Amino acid sequence: MKFSEKIIWSCFLVLTFVFSLGSMIMIYQNHQVLFNHTVDQCLSDYHIQIYSLESRLFQDAQRYETEYGKNEDKMLERIEYYLNQFQKASLQQIENYTLLSVDNQKLASNMTTLQQNYASTQYDQTYFIESLEGKQYLFVTSSFHAGKDTFYLSSSYDISSVYQERQRQLQSFLIIALLLLGMAFFILRYVSRYLTRSILKLNEVSKRIAEGQYDERTCIESLDEIGELSHNFDRMAEMNEQKIHQLEQSVIQKEEFMGSFSHEIKTPMTTILGFADLLRTCDMDEETRQKAVQYIYQEGQRLERLSYTLMKLLSLSEEKIDLERVSIHEFVVELQNYYLQQKLSQKLIFHYDSGEVLSHHELLFVLMRNLIDNARKASQDNQNIEISIHYQEHGFLFVVCDYGRGMSQEAIEKATEPFYMEDKSRSRMQGGAGLGLTIVNRILELHHSQLKIESLLHQGTTISFWLEEYHEV
Repeated sequence: MKFSEKIIWSCFLVLTFVFSLGSMIMIYQNHQVLFNHTVDQCLSDYHIQIYSLESRLFQDAQRYETEYGKNEDKMLERIEYYLNQFQKASLQQIENYTLLSVDNQKLASNMTTLQQNYASTQYDQTYFIESLEGKQYLFVTSSFHAGKDTFYLSSSYDISSVYQERQRQLQSFLIIALLLLGMAFFILRYVSRYLTRSILKLNEVSKRIAEGQYDERTCIESLDEIGELSHNFDRMAEMNEQKIHQLEQSVIQKEEFMGSFSHEIKTPMTTILGFADLLRTCDMDEETRQKAVQYIYQEGQRLERLSYTLMKLLSLSEEKIDLERVSIHEFVVELQNYYLQQKLSQKLIFHYDSGEVLSHHELLFVLMRNLIDNARKASQDNQNIEISIHYQEHGFLFVVCDYGRGMSQEAIEKATEPFYMEDKSRSRMQGGAGLGLTIVNRILELHHSQLKIESLLHQGTTISFWLEEYHEV
């Protein structure tokens, strides 16, 4: 069953139940009100008749004491006469009555045989409802006095109209309910299809995305939950599209990485094998032999550096680091001491503000060493390289600036790609493998920061990044 049909039938059944329950309650409440009103009116009329009958008989007994007061037959005639008069004048039609003596003898009656079964002195001062021959009757019995004698009057009132009115209301309800519920069904059908059109659109878009159309979006503008679902669905689709593109780019980068890696391995291996074969097969003087051995040694060192660098890059790809307090002053002193031990052809100039950053000391050292080494490789002898660390916007801005050969725009865009070297021959001569900025970029990702490169050809390069200031917890 479709979702729209579930909505239709769910709402229809709930509406039918609520409408029927409410209508039934209303009909039976109306019936109860009408019933109570009718019973009260019948009892009121009955009591008025009993009072009037008793008053007139009392007067008759006083006036005709010698003739009627002691003549029971005459007294019964007067009672029947008054009852007939009351019956004609009554607003509530007295269908039948039965006059009873104290010992429950029926003295006079116009009730049917079935009705007489419910005329008895044992029901004195009570009333009850009985259904006879398809009609409903109210039976009421009460005593009254005629002179010195006591009689009982049992009367029946036809209240079938109360029940007939309830039946009429039920029939009207059934007809109206069928019409209204029929209209409600078609309205619900239209409304449910209107409300679920967004879900149908979501379904269609999800099918197209599953078929490879990753740029599909629902674009449903609505302020309800469907609109929110559509917005989240589009965000999910956009994120999936980005992830797929990233995976595609990752595959391409891996292929390029493997190609570059193979090339970087092949070059020194070719040199090593060539000179090793020369030493193995040819006789040569000492100078030539030393030269061949030196080439083999240099290319072996290059392979060793390349392997160490790749190991470091792979470890960073899987690493999750704990950031800690790093003192700017202590860190700069450590950098200065490191480069004092090396023979530098360039001059390193440090400018820094005191403070503390949230970082990883060893990784930050590797990061800065790579940037400074790159600046040295790009600079001429006796050129200055400026390293500045200054407080900026709740953190510190690290800047390495050189005045060397600079980089083209294409080189800036590819600078962080593995094995990328703008001048490969110069980089290999200087011992580079094209992985320095790749490592730097990965370290900054672990710090939730990013690298900024600004450069002009033949004027120099400025590389900067920002780290958060350390705060005590």
